[in-house]
Formats: sequence, C-alpha cells, structure tokens
Amino acid sequence: MNAPLPFHVEASRCIRCGACAALAPGVFDLSEGPSRVRRAHMQIEARAVEAARLICPTDAIRSTTSVDAALDQGVASPALETKHGSPRFDQLARGAERARWSLASVPWADLEPSRATRELQTIVREMAFSENATYSATQRFLEAFFDDVDFSSWISVWFYEETRHPHVLGEWLRRVGAPLDDDFILRGRITTPFMRSLIGTLVTNVISEITATQSYARLANNTDEPTLSVIGRFIAGDEARHAATFFVFAERRLAALAPREAQRERARGLEVLSAWLGGAQQATHPVAQMLERLDDAEVDREAFGLSFDPIKKRVVRVIGLLLDVPLAREADVAPALRQLLTERGTT
Repeated sequence: MNAPLPFHVEASRCIRCGACAALAPGVFDLSEGPSRVRRAHMQIEARAVEAARLICPTDAIRSTTSVDAALDQGVASPALETKHGSPRFDQLARGAERARWSLASVPWADLEPSRATRELQTIVREMAFSENATYSATQRFLEAFFDDVDFSSWISVWFYEETRHPHVLGEWLRRVGAPLDDDFILRGRITTPFMRSLIGTLVTNVISEITATQSYARLANNTDEPTLSVIGRFIAGDEARHAATFFVFAERRLAALAPREAQRERARGLEVLSAWLGGAQQATHPVAQMLERLDDAEVDREAFGLSFDPIKKRVVRVIGLLLDVPLAREADVAPALRQLLTERGTT
C-alpha cells in the first residue's frame, strides 16, 4: 500500500495550465481533465513539485505543513533535495498543446463594456504594451541561445503563445471603445538588451513570468468584467507554464556547468533577484516596468490585487529552488549572495 503523498491537486482549482507537468512530468498527469498526481510514482520529484506548487496560478497544488515549515525556516528538507529528469522539447511542446486555450474560446459575447472603467482600461493597456516586447525578446533569445537546440526550438512555442496575449488584450480594449494604434504596438516591441549571463537572463524571465502569472490571476479574480476575467485566467495559465519551462532550462544549463562556473552563475542569478527585490525601478524587464507605469498613472493596484509585495516571497522561494540556495524570505537573499561571492573568491 502506497504511503500518503505529501501533496495533492485540488481539481476544482486546476485550470490545466500545464506548469506542474512541465516541471515534474513523472509526477503530474495532464492527459485528460484537471492535473492529477501519478500515485504509482515511487520517487517523488519533491524539488520540482515544490516549484510547481509555488508557480501554480490558482494554488491548486497543496502540500503538507511540514514542507512549508521547512521552507519558512530556510532549511531544505531531505525530500526537497531530490533532483529530477529534465523534459525535452518534444515533451514540453506536447504538454503546451494539451494545455493551450484557443482564440475562439474567448467569450466575447459575455463582454460588458459598462464595467470597463477608465482605471481598468489603463491596466489592460499597460499589460498589452508590456506583452508586445515578445517580438524583440524572441530575436535576442535566438541569438543568445543559438547553440541550445531544445531551448531555441521551444522559444517558437513561447513566441506563438505570448503573441496571443497583446492580441486579445488589444481586442478587449477595442471592443470597450479604447483601441490601440499601430505606433503604440510598435513602441511596445522594443526591449532592452539581455545581460551577458545566460543564467541571469533565464532567472530574469522566471521572475517576470511568475510576476505576470500572479498579476493576471489576481486581475481575473478582482474584476467584475466577465470576459476580461476569463482572458486573465487564460494568460495567467500561459505565464505559469512559461515560468516553469524557463526554470527547466535554467536548471539544465546550471547542471551542465563546471562547479566553479556554476557557482559564479548562481551568484549572477541571486544578483538579479536582489535587484528585482529592490523595486521595479531597478529592473528592466517589461513586466516590472508595467507595474511602475501603473504607479505613475496613479492606478490603485491594490484594488485589483496587483500588489508587488505578496509576490516577493513566492519568487524568492522559486529562485532558491532553482539555484539550490535555501531561501525562505526576502531577508535571506543578501546573506546568501554574500556567501556565494565569498566562496567564489576562495575557489
């Protein structure tokens, strides 16, 4: 008889985003209906499962108190040290196909323009602007990771799924009487150059995708415009799956490095996290810039659940799992970075 598993999926909360299956395909099954746990799986990929739990846009993966307590204390339990096999492009692409929503499934007939307040239009407009950065980011990904066959192949999937986001957000704005012009869209496609560290670049995208996941999920839960609520859930699911896949590729790249180089790249990753925690003004990713623009426009982000602070703990834990550094809270980041830099200097 199998022992009780330390986690489960609440089917009523699952939106089939596929993030959990991307991280731990040996644990989560998305072949039909909501995600479910393969109970026959004997070696639980606990490290990947914990990342999946934190990335899940609807918090559908529930774990035991003992795991949470270990993380809150900043201590990795033996179970969390378990490594897992990294899925390849074909597996990730097929998982995305099972989870992907269609443009035809957007319920435009349910749209209620009277509920599209000026403040809500501003939020959607800024989200659409930041989403357009996908175009130039794709070019940079293909250039920076040209020698990674799996990753460069997967970027084509990422690009397709991401381009649907500004499209449906722009269509929502058009239907409520606030259309976007071509100049607005083209300006949104310009992004800043990537950093030299490839791990730093991937960590940046894990952070930004989790931030986007939470932003869209919270918008979906805090707007009373029904069509936008559905769009928010759709996009939140995509962003969660993308965060999971960037995590997979970053973990794989770290594992392939020599120990000294891996130590240096972990420090680069923590530097990215530290800068992000310092505030949106210290980050150059479009998602962080979007939150800053909403503040400049004096939008009440709290009213739509778009607060920056609640996302921080979730991001800190995920990046800690990725970089194999015990992080439970924001205060753990600076000493962990100092330790990595000290160890790097003595190797």
